[in-house]
Amino acid sequence: MPRPTRPQPARTRRSKTPLPIAQSSRRDNGGRTDYEQAYEALRATVLGGGFIPGEVLTLRALRNKLGLGIMPVREALKRLISEGAFEGLPNRSARVPTLKRREVEEILDLRRDLEGKAAYLAAKNVTMGQIESLRTLQEQMTQCVSAGDVRRYTELNMTFHFEIYRIAESPVLLKVIQALWLRMGPLLTSSVMLIARDRQMFDRTGTHSHEKIIDAFHRRDPSAAQAAMQEDLLTPTTAKHYWEAIEQRSGEQRQRPV
Repeated sequence: MPRPTRPQPARTRRSKTPLPIAQSSRRDNGGRTDYEQAYEALRATVLGGGFIPGEVLTLRALRNKLGLGIMPVREALKRLISEGAFEGLPNRSARVPTLKRREVEEILDLRRDLEGKAAYLAAKNVTMGQIESLRTLQEQMTQCVSAGDVRRYTELNMTFHFEIYRIAESPVLLKVIQALWLRMGPLLTSSVMLIARDRQMFDRTGTHSHEKIIDAFHRRDPSAAQAAMQEDLLTPTTAKHYWEAIEQRSGEQRQRPV
């Protein structure tokens, strides 16, 4: 009589590459995962002018800067590459794009139409409290102009603009504008740095159009707000320095510590 065989315990198949559970599932006090933190921090840095055209960034340097695991930082970088904020390079690195003049002209045309429309809509929705918040930002930018603090000015400028675009209450429009800013942010910083070399020019261009926008909001004049926003994007002095910045950065591949 054959001896009965004992049932063998089922074997659990192990993945050859362990999943980065600790890195991807950990959340901060706001409920954001490491990936979401990494993406939002990198995006804000691009929008705020924290990188320059042609700059090369390594994955290790970004990881050290953000204080997060390598996996969430890599995934955030991949997403921003797909959105046009960076160009992928070998060896776990990426480069900030250097735009050509024609690309800048196309983006500026789109920004003029879309951001002008957002200012038009915002003038219909804006409250007195929001106007005062914009005025406070404007005063801080004026102080940056006086101090020659280009980096802080650029960050505040981004905050000022996107506060207006949120007031417009058009989520689709906001997303499109953000995509264009991701492409233009580094070049904007380079052009502001050139303008800031001439303190008188920086004084004239740094705050004038913003004051017009706030005044139009105070008067509840959508058309005037639209015109002031378009003037802010396409003043002759600003456009001139866009082109100078392109020529200065064209073909450069620079790397600096992050």
